[in-house]
Amino acid sequence: MSLLGALIVSAVATIGLTARTTWPRLVVEEFPSPARRLLAYAALTLTLALTVVLPGTRFGKPVPAERLAHVDFPSLFLGHALLLGFLVLWWLLAGRRPLLRFLHVRTERPLRAIRYGVAAGFAGWAVTMLAMAVTGTLVGLLGGSAVGDDAEIPGVVRTIVGLSAPQRLALVVSAGVFEELFFRSFLQARTGLLLSTVLFTASHASYGLPLMLVGVFAVSLVLGRVFRERGDVVPCMVAHAVFDAIQLFVVLPVVVEAA
Repeated sequence: MSLLGALIVSAVATIGLTARTTWPRLVVEEFPSPARRLLAYAALTLTLALTVVLPGTRFGKPVPAERLAHVDFPSLFLGHALLLGFLVLWWLLAGRRPLLRFLHVRTERPLRAIRYGVAAGFAGWAVTMLAMAVTGTLVGLLGGSAVGDDAEIPGVVRTIVGLSAPQRLALVVSAGVFEELFFRSFLQARTGLLLSTVLFTASHASYGLPLMLVGVFAVSLVLGRVFRERGDVVPCMVAHAVFDAIQLFVVLPVVVEAA
């Protein structure tokens, strides 16, 4: 899909999400002016197009290796920078309500939130592995392939695993913070668990393997459940980072080495 096509799809989604006046309701703020509201909607359209719709069209089609060969390390953070930029812009345009409340960050008992997040991260990893194993087994019993016709490890996975430990750690922290702020603090708080999970999964479709997306969907459900129960994004950030750390420092290096 072209960028224009992604923008059209995203614009339709934005119109549908912002038109609602009852929950699930994307817009909970009273914008100071129609111009600010329109600019915020345009920013949301662009953000969804670049971080959700375009990646979502790559379902089952991993990013070509030749494109990854020219990717430098800072460019891996462009998506996260876009999410942060959108959140800051929306907050400013909507009248700058208390920032911690806007982001659903609770400051009481931070150590408890961190401990809860660590436990949820390990639980999310276990649930994800179980979901992938069950799905792979069921598809295999039906005579299909859960990983598609080409079971080769996606180039994007090899690229990330090939990074240095500090670089992978930076990606883990960045993903845990900025993806959770957008998909949980912003989207889930306004549109609910299911839609935010579907959009979160679509944003990771560049992996190319359907079975990996089953895992992404499963861990997003766990993270979303944590957010719904706690009303706090901090445990979600920690859980997301723990999950990614297990994958990038333990599981995927072993898989790539064995391939």
